[in-house]
Amino acid sequence: MASLVNDLSRLSHATRERLAIQGQLFVGGEWRQGNGGTLPVLDPSSGDVIGQLACADASDVADAVRAAKRALSAPAWRDMAPLGRERLLWRLSDLVRANTPTLAELESVDVGMPLWLAQAAAGGASDVLSYMAGWPSKIGGRTVAVGAPFPDTRWSGHTVKSPVGVVGAIIPWNMPLMMAVWKLAPALAAGCTVVLKPAEDASLSVLHLVRLISEAGFPPGVVNVVTGLGAIAGQALAAHPDVDKITFTGSTTVGRHVARVAADTGKRVTLELGGKSPQLVFADVDLEKVVPSIANAIVLNAGQICVAGSRLYVARERYEELSERLCKHFESLNLGPGLDPATQVGPLISAVQRDRVIAHIDRARETGAEVLCGGYAPDAPGFYVRPTVVAAEQSSALTQQEVFGPVLTVHPFDDMEQAISLANDNDYGLAAYVWSRDAQVIEHAVANVRAGKVMVNTEGFPYPALPEGGVKASGYGRDLGIEAIEGFLETKSVLTRC
Repeated sequence: MASLVNDLSRLSHATRERLAIQGQLFVGGEWRQGNGGTLPVLDPSSGDVIGQLACADASDVADAVRAAKRALSAPAWRDMAPLGRERLLWRLSDLVRANTPTLAELESVDVGMPLWLAQAAAGGASDVLSYMAGWPSKIGGRTVAVGAPFPDTRWSGHTVKSPVGVVGAIIPWNMPLMMAVWKLAPALAAGCTVVLKPAEDASLSVLHLVRLISEAGFPPGVVNVVTGLGAIAGQALAAHPDVDKITFTGSTTVGRHVARVAADTGKRVTLELGGKSPQLVFADVDLEKVVPSIANAIVLNAGQICVAGSRLYVARERYEELSERLCKHFESLNLGPGLDPATQVGPLISAVQRDRVIAHIDRARETGAEVLCGGYAPDAPGFYVRPTVVAAEQSSALTQQEVFGPVLTVHPFDDMEQAISLANDNDYGLAAYVWSRDAQVIEHAVANVRAGKVMVNTEGFPYPALPEGGVKASGYGRDLGIEAIEGFLETKSVLTRC
């Protein structure tokens, strides 16, 4: 078996330089030490320490919020014309694209994802910045014809759009660069200032992104980054009275806590939470063609994707064949470290996450589920789990709870209505997948599955102009698209007597 440990000699000189820098916070345009000490940065392929991360405490967060509040009212940002914000975002987009090799290597060794996926994520981040760069000069209110109950008077009315203010952005560890840009780009386009809190498990690419933000010319304090523990830095950010909005992506449990904390000071909140996305496979599909895509929907980034298609519902007459084909495909996939070009599935982020995934599978076995393939962690360094297919009951915890690993449950259905019912029988509603060649089947499924996004005959990908977000326990509000811009704007009504 090939080595499952990264060969760090593959890293570029620029990436090694970034790893050698001790972790620091970025507050008010300056790098500084955190008051909470440091945290080790681990390579998920080996568990080895490869760097240090600054750990912010509540006082560091307060300093960052203060810097963001000052920048919000400072002429350099407050009075910048919309076209000026557009130029800065375009410049940042170009810098991200030019720095893709370094950003991708940092993301790969920090998260564990294959390098090709990290490169695609960096390119996608640049695209989001380009899309959002077009919005500042398009933001505007509307004029309203006003009739008033006063004789011989004339009135006019209009609305004005303004930035919501200081934004606290809290992002997860699975796709840190992409998630950071999803939060930053629309907030900056709207004229807000931001305090960004990356996850303690993965912050390296975000810290390099901040260097590019400074290089692009954003005024000091417009973007601040506080790394460290969610229970300390994230909690302080959500609770701070001078933060006007929290935008959070992460688990449903933590997201609900963040919403409760934010509610104490009346903040606006956007939550993009967990998912347990169904894949509906109807009888008319060509299995030879769709199996790789069905598999990609769950094994991409080792299943650590919010929209991962983790529940597979198959027309009963195709159930046995599809299960066999999937297992054969899963067993052919190359497990390996992110820097190895042959790797198709990398490690999970941490030992804690690996053990959590294995515990889910073991509990399913104990309650009668049949593990059709995979279901174990290789005896090797690093935090790997073999891609797994499990025949489980609809009511089982493995089917109902988010696992966030390369684990797929499979279930037969007898007709369309049962398929829709099974798909909707879950607390989550982030995404769904429909596989069919019948336009009527597709239309009915898309209309009736409860999800914020539906992929048809594809494993899907984010696109800057299409909003991302969910329903039910998957949260509320949207990232990307015009919906994201609107989420960072306030609307003021103006009534004038002429």
